[in-house]
Amino acid sequence: MLPGEYHISKQPEVVETLVGSCVAVCLYNKKTGHAAMNHFLQDHPASETGCDIGKYATTATEYIINALMKLDPVPSHYRAQIFGGAAVIKTASDKASIGKVNSDTARKILANHRIRIIREEVGGTRGRRVRFDTSTNSIFCRFAGQVGKKYREP
Repeated sequence: MLPGEYHISKQPEVVETLVGSCVAVCLYNKKTGHAAMNHFLQDHPASETGCDIGKYATTATEYIINALMKLDPVPSHYRAQIFGGAAVIKTASDKASIGKVNSDTARKILANHRIRIIREEVGGTRGRRVRFDTSTNSIFCRFAGQVGKKYREP
């Protein structure tokens, strides 16, 4: 999956992406097996009118949540995992890095929808490769150039 893309899955499949300061939100419905993943670049657009919804946390994450909620509207059936949000570019500013703002925004959106976050691998200074198997809600995550960790909800 490329930056600015999102994917809704009603069938088992594997979705993969590479994130740095970008963030990937992976959602899984433990009752139906439906899943979704996005890969957004920034927290919010200057204007939501005519924007590319996949590029922003506020639009891409809302989109995948709403698409899944149309299939099953019970928030407690969903689990979320968040990856990325690294500070891959050093700045002289004291402002929060793009990556931190992105991951904070994803957390707020999920909290607003009462979706439980079961795993976060965010921050640091390195990119991560994320491989989401929607048939099992297992995610293999590793730093770019390293062997990774697999996680499956018990």
